[in-house]
Amino acid sequence: MTSITPYISQDTAPGELQDAIMELWRLDAALNSSIPASLRHPMVYLLRVVNSFYSNKIEGNPTHPADILHAQEEGPQPKPSDALLEIKRHVEVQTRLANLDITKERVISNEFLLDIHSNFYEALPDTFLNIENPDTQEIIRLVPGKFRDRTVKVGQHIPPEAEELPGYLNWFQSAYNPTKIHGTARILAAAASHHRLMWIHPFLDGNGRVGRLFTDNYLQVSGLSGYGLWSISRGFGRNTKAYYDALSAADTPRQGVTDGRGILSDKGLLKFTEYFIETALDQVKYFSSLLEPQKLRERIEVYFEMRARGVLTNSRGELLTPLKPEAKQIYNQLLYSGAKTRPELMESLGVSERTLRTIISQMEEAGLVKAPAKQPITLSLSPSSIELLFPHLW
Repeated sequence: MTSITPYISQDTAPGELQDAIMELWRLDAALNSSIPASLRHPMVYLLRVVNSFYSNKIEGNPTHPADILHAQEEGPQPKPSDALLEIKRHVEVQTRLANLDITKERVISNEFLLDIHSNFYEALPDTFLNIENPDTQEIIRLVPGKFRDRTVKVGQHIPPEAEELPGYLNWFQSAYNPTKIHGTARILAAAASHHRLMWIHPFLDGNGRVGRLFTDNYLQVSGLSGYGLWSISRGFGRNTKAYYDALSAADTPRQGVTDGRGILSDKGLLKFTEYFIETALDQVKYFSSLLEPQKLRERIEVYFEMRARGVLTNSRGELLTPLKPEAKQIYNQLLYSGAKTRPELMESLGVSERTLRTIISQMEEAGLVKAPAKQPITLSLSPSSIELLFPHLW
C-alpha cells in the first residue's frame, strides 16, 4: 500500500495552530465545568438533534428546523417524511453510541465503523438502500454494515479500489490509535483521521454520516471532556462549501519533494487541519456564549415574560397557553439548584399543594419540566423555548 502522512506532527505544526489547539482544550474544559448539572442532560440531547440536523443537511437532507421542532411538539408521527425519518434515526444512533462504553481501542476499529453503518441503515426503509450510479443509472443494493466491494467515484475523487480497502483500513487503525497518540497530537490526529476516512470511502453510501459520527466519538475519547455540549458537525454544516473545499484540499496529490512523502499533499492536510481546529474553536465559543450565566438569565426572563403574557407561538404559529408567573421561579430553581421535590417547591414558593400541582402540570405540558409521580421534578428543554433560550442554534 502506498504511504500516506497520518497527521500533521507537533514538530511541524505552525505555532498558531498549536496555540489554537491549546485554546480549544481550555475552552472545552471550561464549558464542561461551567454548565449547570441540571442542564447537562437536556443540552446533550438537544445537541444530538442539532448534530443530526447539520450532518444530514450536509448530505442534502432538506428538513427545516421548524419541522424538527414540530415533530418534537407533536410526538411520534404516523407517517414521517423520509427526510425526518433519516434525522430521527441519526439521533437514535447517537443515543445508542452514548450508552456504550466506547474505548480508545474500539473507536478506531473496523467493527466500530461497521456498527455505526449498520445501526443507521438497518432501521430505515428499503428505499434508503437502493443507490443509483449517477453515471450509469444502475441501481445498486446497499448492505448495512458492509464495506463496499466495488470501485466508486465521488465527484472528482476516486477512492482506493475495493480490493485495497483492507490494507487502508488496517493502516487507519494503526495510524490513529488513540492509545499510541498523546497530548495535543490527538487533536491533530482527530482532524486528519476525519479526512482520511472520507478519502478511503469505505462504504458504498453513508460515508459522510458515519465519518462525522466517528469523529464525534474520537474527539470524546481524545480527552475533550466537554464534547457533546458542542458539535463540530454544526460548524461543518453551517458552511457546507467551506467543508467540502477543505476536504478537497486534503485530497490533493503530493506537489513535489517539499510536500511530504506520501501520495497526498501535506500542505492540503495542513489546510484541512487548520480548518478543522478553527471550526471546533468557533463552536466551543458559540456554545460557551449560550451558557454564559447572565445572558442565559436574561433570555429566560424574556421567555417567561412572553409565556406569562400569552404572546409566544409554537412551530405552527399557534399561541401557546399562558404560564403562571411562578413558573419562572421554578425553572430557575431547577436550573441552578437541580432537581426539587414537590414539598421543597411548595415551601420556597409559599403556595399550596393544589396551586403547585396546577403550575407543574402547565410546565410539564409545555415541555419545560419532567414530573413523574412521587419523584423529584427535573428540568427539560421544550421545543417552544429552544429558539429563545438558544438563539441561532440552527
